[in-house]
Amino acid sequence: MKERIRLLCRTLRQGSPAVTAIVTGCRGATPRSPGALLVLTAETALGTVGGGQAEHDIIGPAMEMLRGGAPVQQGWHQCLSAQELRHMGQEFGGEEEILLLRWEPRDLPLAEALLSAMGQNADCSLRLKYDKVHWRGTLLPIAEAHTAPGCFTLKLQEGGRCYVFGGGHVSQALVPLLSGVDFCCVVLDERPDYATPALFPTAEARCGPLPALAAAIPFTTGDSVIIMTRGHQGDYEVLCEALRSPVWYIGMVGSHRKMEATFRRLREDGFTDADLSRIVTPIGLAIDAETPAEIAVSITAQLIQRRAACGRRLRLRRSALRAPLPLSPTIQGGTHHDQDHPRFPLYPLWCLRQSLQPRCDQNGAERGGKAYPQGFLLFLPVLPRLPLGLPRHPAGRSLILL
Repeated sequence: MKERIRLLCRTLRQGSPAVTAIVTGCRGATPRSPGALLVLTAETALGTVGGGQAEHDIIGPAMEMLRGGAPVQQGWHQCLSAQELRHMGQEFGGEEEILLLRWEPRDLPLAEALLSAMGQNADCSLRLKYDKVHWRGTLLPIAEAHTAPGCFTLKLQEGGRCYVFGGGHVSQALVPLLSGVDFCCVVLDERPDYATPALFPTAEARCGPLPALAAAIPFTTGDSVIIMTRGHQGDYEVLCEALRSPVWYIGMVGSHRKMEATFRRLREDGFTDADLSRIVTPIGLAIDAETPAEIAVSITAQLIQRRAACGRRLRLRRSALRAPLPLSPTIQGGTHHDQDHPRFPLYPLWCLRQSLQPRCDQNGAERGGKAYPQGFLLFLPVLPRLPLGLPRHPAGRSLILL
């Protein structure tokens, strides 16, 4: 995101206009969610709204806007071409609502304010209010995404740093990957040669005794900690500081024997099982990684996964508070074979069962896909309030939703 805003600022400083394309709404299966951003200039484009037919459709109008067309355009665009829809079926098609805005050189102060806030690693969003002929933007000091008629709030960045303790081979492969997926990295090492901007050009580097460096960090709930130092004692002291903090992720590199000894020592020092459960070890997704580059990929993938999970849980909590559950399903096409659905509060369970049923065409033949995938979303917010056992898949497997 920061690179796209940097391109926007650079273009406006040169006295040239730029166009931003933002996904503001989605219907059906779409490659991107609301908030996807593409920055287009006369020479280049950075970012994407999902590619495919929808992005192809907006390039022409965006280029016209650069040449002086209307400053605001918004509309719905099919993600699949007509030929793809005929081949795959209408149920596989989705639509994106895309907002096109032309930025003039006079909008440079706003663009620079966005870049400055992102450079300070602060929570920030851009609130856009628009009509058919005008738009204006406001920088907000919160990380929020919201849509309403004539208004869209684009979440630019969630504040928080990823502290990587140890600047060895794995860290040198890991930090560029994390920086590329919008983690703000800080590398800490006791060795001056391993904490330099030359090794970590996309991160901040700090050199000094690791326990002292860790103790001086004001960790927040938006921060994450990765421990891969060269010495066991340094590992342990940094780990203790992380466990006393509210960070959302603590990952540690170490053998099974080392971690058993570490956990035993932590218990002796008064840490509880709940504290120990916060430690992710072995670190990274289980992809049988061996080389530093492979380990870096597995760790990056795990952080992406857990960051997304945190966002999904937050969105579900908010939707449970703001959006009442419907009392009956909405059926759009296809054949509905089960009209005896219960009313709330058992309706989410009914949707869950329906989501496991194959969709059929008018002749009763299976067409693939699930009839009510929204059942999962409806089921999750009410699960803690229902005194029921786990539902089971028709094949007999227990269905566990996390």
